[in-house]
Amino acid sequence: MKVLLLFIFAITLFLSCSSDKELVTLPEENKNFDFILFSKDQKGHNELYRYDFNEETLLLSDPNYDYWWPKVSPDKTKILLYRSPVNPNKNHDNYPEADLMVTNIDGSNQQVLIAKGDYDWTAQGVCRWNKDGTKILMGAEQVTPSGNQWRLVTTDAAGNNPKNLSDWWIIDPNFSVDNSEIVFVAFPENSLTFDLSKLELHKADYDAVNDTITNITRLTDNSTRDHDPSYSPDGSKIVFSAGNADYSNVDIAIFNVNMNSESDLVDDTGSNGGSMCWSNDGSSIYFHSLNLSAHPFQIKKVELNTKEVTTLLKSAPSDYGYFHPEAY
Repeated sequence: MKVLLLFIFAITLFLSCSSDKELVTLPEENKNFDFILFSKDQKGHNELYRYDFNEETLLLSDPNYDYWWPKVSPDKTKILLYRSPVNPNKNHDNYPEADLMVTNIDGSNQQVLIAKGDYDWTAQGVCRWNKDGTKILMGAEQVTPSGNQWRLVTTDAAGNNPKNLSDWWIIDPNFSVDNSEIVFVAFPENSLTFDLSKLELHKADYDAVNDTITNITRLTDNSTRDHDPSYSPDGSKIVFSAGNADYSNVDIAIFNVNMNSESDLVDDTGSNGGSMCWSNDGSSIYFHSLNLSAHPFQIKKVELNTKEVTTLLKSAPSDYGYFHPEAY
């Protein structure tokens, strides 16, 4: 089981597309420009930046730590994110070494909410806010009679009062827009296997008053390894990454909630995904992208209607990467 967990969370994500074009200037008519948070490892450790109108602004930097997976609170005043001891050999997502943190939106007033090892967790990751910022949803690896397993967990906004919502092995949870559902990745019927292509999208009804889930339902039935689902602003679609078992070729797919169907959005030979997020108007999706033969991690966006891919952030020279965009 330990080997399985290491495979799943040692994820190398993401790609290049022949139709890419580098963003040079922001069109004046674009009144719905999204501010983007992201991690960047130019100095050998992951720093947190904000991107706005073609300008990168440094928010958090410490040569002793990597900062990753930023998530903006619903009122746009705070950022949830993880930090872990700097590790040049691991670009991002060091779940076993992670502390969950919160800062002000400008990176000031850093606070550790859940330190490594709190609650006897052996790893933690993929934090999400609920719609009013009073609860945090996340995955936590815990010791069980069957070995270390990931669980779906909520806490309050201060990282206290953790509650397991299920005894299933669950990763990559995310709220629906109205918090009536939680979408996540799991093995069907909780039948654990080393075949990672069996990982599928699931959802469950969420009772926010009692902080419980019911009616776990499988959404996808495919041959891909699925990860990181995120609901569109109108709740009608779920974007997720769909890759091969070793995650060396990862596409971006859309699950249509109303049609109960899956379709490709970005399909190429690279690896795409990360903490994918929707633009504020729901017309496009931001993601990070890796192509080992062409470039390190970049941040891109894809238009939902045209499937046009635009490169927003790429290194020059090509020796460092950009990770985990968060639009707000």
